[in-house]
Amino acid sequence: MKKRLIPFAAIIILLLAGSAVDAYNTHGRWSGDSATMRASSVGFPAGDAYRTALGTVASRFNQNPSEFRFTQRYDDASVSLDNDQNEVWFSADPDFDPAWTYWWYDIWGDIVEADVVFYNGEDYTTSMSKTSLWSYGGTRRPFQTTALHEYGHAAGLEHEADEYNLMGSDWTHISCNGATARSYVGEDASDGLVHLYTGRDGVAIENVGVTLFRRTGFSGEYSTHGHCKITNSLGTELAYTTYSGQRRYAVDKGQRVRVWFTYENSGETTQTVNVGYYISPNATISTADTLFDTRRFTMRRNNVDTRYFTLAIPGDLISGTTYYLGAIVDYDNALTEIDEYNAAYHIIRVN
Repeated sequence: MKKRLIPFAAIIILLLAGSAVDAYNTHGRWSGDSATMRASSVGFPAGDAYRTALGTVASRFNQNPSEFRFTQRYDDASVSLDNDQNEVWFSADPDFDPAWTYWWYDIWGDIVEADVVFYNGEDYTTSMSKTSLWSYGGTRRPFQTTALHEYGHAAGLEHEADEYNLMGSDWTHISCNGATARSYVGEDASDGLVHLYTGRDGVAIENVGVTLFRRTGFSGEYSTHGHCKITNSLGTELAYTTYSGQRRYAVDKGQRVRVWFTYENSGETTQTVNVGYYISPNATISTADTLFDTRRFTMRRNNVDTRYFTLAIPGDLISGTTYYLGAIVDYDNALTEIDEYNAAYHIIRVN
C-alpha cells in the first residue's frame, strides 16, 4: 500500500514526470542515489526475527541494478510521520493494514522523506518456509515480500497491474528452490529503478532467474499471480493433485509436454543464456541432478517472459514415483551475477 503527501507546487512536476513508458509505474525519485531507513528499536530489537527479516529485505533491495541503495539502521527510539527522517515501524492502528508507505516531496518534486508502517495485527510471518505461506496455500503472509514492496514505494515505485511484478500482489511475487521460498526485486521493479536512477556506474549488475509464478490478471492497481502450469501438446492442463503446496502433475514416460516458467532478467543488460532442465528426486534443483534438455534464448530487462518449452518426459523414470522437474537459468555459469539463485521447479508423478 502507499500514501502520498505532496506539496502543491510539486503536483505539476509529478504529472510531467508521471509513469514510465514500460510496465513499471513511478511516483518520483530521490535527488540523490541513497537514503537511510531508520527502523524502530521497539519493533525491530536486536536478536528479533523481524529485524533479521528487514535486514534481508534491505540487502535484497540493494541487489537491484540501479544506482539507488538504502542504508538500513535499527536504532530509532522515537518514530512519527513527517519528522524529516525515513522511518520504519509497527502500529496497532488497523488503518495501516496491512502496510503503508508515506512520502513527502520538495518543491521540485523530489522525495525528501519516506516512512513505512506495518500493521501488527496482520498475520505476518518472518519464516519463508514454503508451505506456511499464502503463495503456497499456507496461512501466513510473508513479511519479507510485503516489506520489499513497501521499500519499492519508498524508492519511488508505484503499483503495477500489467505484468508479474513486486509492485503488484507481493506475496505471490516469490521464488522457490527447495523447501524455502525467497523474496526478490524482480525484472519489472529493477527496470523501473534503472529508469529512475540509471544503471550502476563502473560495473553492470547482472542477474537472471526463473520462478514458478506468473501474472494471472489484476485487482485494481495490483497484478495478481498464480503458479505456472504443465500442459499437453494441445495446451490442456494435465491432471494434478496438490502436493507440498503446489500442483503435482501426472505424466507418462516419454510424453511431450509444455512446461511453463517465468524467466526474468533483473540485471542491467540484455543477456543470451543457456537454460537446463533437470529431473531431481527432491525439491532442491542443482546441476548434480539429471539434465535431460536445454534451451538457449535472449532475456531482456524490459520484459517479464512467461513462456513454455515443449519437453519430453524421460523414459527411464520409475512409475508411481514423485519427481521434481526443474529449470536452472545460466546452468553453465557463463554469466557473472550478483545473485546466483537461478532455479525453480514443477512437481510431477509418473503414471
